[in-house]
Amino acid sequence: MPFAQLSRVKLHYYEHGHGPERVVFIHGFEASARIWQLVQEALPADRYHTIAIDNRGAGQSDAPSDPADYGVRIFAADAFELITQLGWSDFTLVGHSLGGATVSVFAVEHPELLKGLMLLNPSDPDGSPVRDDFDAVVDGFLARRREQLLTDPYPTDTEFDRLLSADMNAAPDARLRGSLRSMMGLGLGTAVGALPMKVLLACGDADDTIALPAMLATWAKLPAGSGLHVWHGVGHAPNIENPTRMARVLQRFIERTPPR
Repeated sequence: MPFAQLSRVKLHYYEHGHGPERVVFIHGFEASARIWQLVQEALPADRYHTIAIDNRGAGQSDAPSDPADYGVRIFAADAFELITQLGWSDFTLVGHSLGGATVSVFAVEHPELLKGLMLLNPSDPDGSPVRDDFDAVVDGFLARRREQLLTDPYPTDTEFDRLLSADMNAAPDARLRGSLRSMMGLGLGTAVGALPMKVLLACGDADDTIALPAMLATWAKLPAGSGLHVWHGVGHAPNIENPTRMARVLQRFIERTPPR
């Protein structure tokens, strides 16, 4: 399990395969890079070389104590620093949920590095409205989350579920608070609409975290001709609900997208 020492934090990432097509996966709000493992394993190792990054505060990566040290722009900057260390370019970048905002930041700031961009059940690139009562709202959310984890923790039917649940349960409040604040007034919609690379939005129509109409509104902000794939009866996490189908859609997108 490789680690990368960056200028401010040390990040852990999962690596799989050795093929010519390169893919970078970014997870979302409470999750860790482990959420991508089943998709990584479903991609042919001789065709794909993939990494899934534990954002700071997730999995085995460093976890600063200050909420100001977290956010989608910071996660994107960390990913850029790690990818620069690896010397990667002409790769496909994939982000899930809040990770959709992270990869949108990356794509806007470093379009020359990307072959393609895939958004999986993504949050809105424009973020959420600025709120004067933000701290009170988040305090309430975090308190409810802690209570829920005590009474009804994430399911652990398999060893994979157990490990992913442990990662999610361990997400520090500072990371969650900083991530939510970073979405306030993000305002990336116009810039995302001008991205030069191929873009695909894929989602499930049974998502009860980000409703389908909201994701279709995000798709409308993407460049003209951006792809849309909707799985029927699939919820917020196609990467764990049906990783084989998700990998198949990702493969088709990559193989139909010419190099930069």
